[in-house]
Amino acid sequence: MDLPAVIALFNQTVRAEPIPRPWTPVTRTDRFVRLGGHLDFLLWWSLTAAAAAEAVADQVAHVRASGRGLLWRVYAFDEPPELPGLLRAAGFVEEESGTLMFRDLALPFPLVADDAATISRVRTLAALDDYVAAGDLAFDEDGGWQREAFAERLADPDLALFVAHVDGRPAAAGRLDMSVGDVFGYLFGGGVVPAHRRKGVYRALVAARVAVARARGLKYLCTDARDASRPILQSLGFVPVARQMTWLLTP
Repeated sequence: MDLPAVIALFNQTVRAEPIPRPWTPVTRTDRFVRLGGHLDFLLWWSLTAAAAAEAVADQVAHVRASGRGLLWRVYAFDEPPELPGLLRAAGFVEEESGTLMFRDLALPFPLVADDAATISRVRTLAALDDYVAAGDLAFDEDGGWQREAFAERLADPDLALFVAHVDGRPAAAGRLDMSVGDVFGYLFGGGVVPAHRRKGVYRALVAARVAVARARGLKYLCTDARDASRPILQSLGFVPVARQMTWLLTP
């Protein structure tokens, strides 16, 4: 994989030129590309070191005026290098960091066997409840916002939610977003309930999403992997690209 070329393609197609969707409106200014949703999300920016402090202050003012939280994800290759320090000084709180990873979908995928779990795509509201419940237990956090965000998108071909059941109970959940174009699919939220970890469920969830991405004709998968997930993803052919920090500012 030509990593510099794939990074450039990722920056262009996923971050700088996202496709507007009804559920994720895109706002563009001369400095920023912002994605709407349950939170605002800064996807892309063009800032010099001299202009960065003023631009960060503008975003703080926007959050206060709008009453909406703002996520600002910064990768190690992003400019200017002073940006993380400016965000911290402005009151942004660093969330859990991770690693941007890519996988070439043309490469073979390892055989994944898991006889204990049943992996299924979420098609109904009842299955969506199980998806949310599995994520809540896996990450020990409230993911209830996903019910509202995904309830009307279960037939959306750009979204693939998967839930794993063991003995009829939700054991893991993972999401594949294919709305960013015809090149990349984005993995989100792959998590396993603690009692079912180290049994192959996570790998099976990745395999299910790889199959859908390939059927769609995508070229690459990308994900912002937590440190616990990174070794597993590497064993499945994902390549670490850069560290990322996600900064959150709430009103």
